[in-house]
Amino acid sequence: MDIPRIFNITESAHRIHNPFTPEKLATLGAALRLEKGTRVLDLGSGSGEMLCTWARDHGITGTGIDLSQLFTEQAKLRAVELGVADQV
Repeated sequence: MDIPRIFNITESAHRIHNPFTPEKLATLGAALRLEKGTRVLDLGSGSGEMLCTWARDHGITGTGIDLSQLFTEQAKLRAVELGVADQV
């Protein structure tokens, strides 16, 4: 069974690939007291929503790593969309 392929098929239309919501990502970012320039490593980053929104909202810089090439490409597009491609 090709689990990464199945995950690509079932999750590729989702921006967030876990039980988080945009509101919960915002709450977590605030709770962590993220400051401009903070560096974040996101393992299993999916489509990069956490890194991209935190880059936009808190000024962090980050690196995302994911097994899915599809999700990595989506993350790059999202970074461009939010104007944070130089941070993520």
